[in-house]
Amino acid sequence: MEERFSVKITVGLLLINNGKILMMKRKNTGYMDGMYAFVAGHVEEEESLKQAMVREVKEEAGIDIKEQDLEFICGIREKSHCRYINFFFKTDKYEGTPKIMEMDKCEKLEWIDIDKIPENTIEAEKRAIKNYINKLYFDEYNF
Repeated sequence: MEERFSVKITVGLLLINNGKILMMKRKNTGYMDGMYAFVAGHVEEEESLKQAMVREVKEEAGIDIKEQDLEFICGIREKSHCRYINFFFKTDKYEGTPKIMEMDKCEKLEWIDIDKIPENTIEAEKRAIKNYINKLYFDEYNF
């Protein structure tokens, strides 16, 4: 019997502070190194999407957020990465000061103006920002 197509699920956070969003520059991950991305990661088997987002933010940026403060932005699936479906959330509520927690995977962590996102930003993140602004909740592209 053929194995059915399956996908992995990721979550990403648009963390907003005074019109800026927190972005990290990836390194040594094997995926989109040198590109800017949100704090993000894979959802584990026994987690909800919001639980995964809370965990990833703590692991990658050292800050605490609450599930009830997360607002769903959109889900995105891209053909070239069709084994992934990405769910993006936003919040402006957090405790602590963001800092690089995984020095081996993150070159830089910085607040960037939402309207001045670097060219070398992962396409899904660019689209998530645009979708947030335009209130588009689902996005598929390159199909």
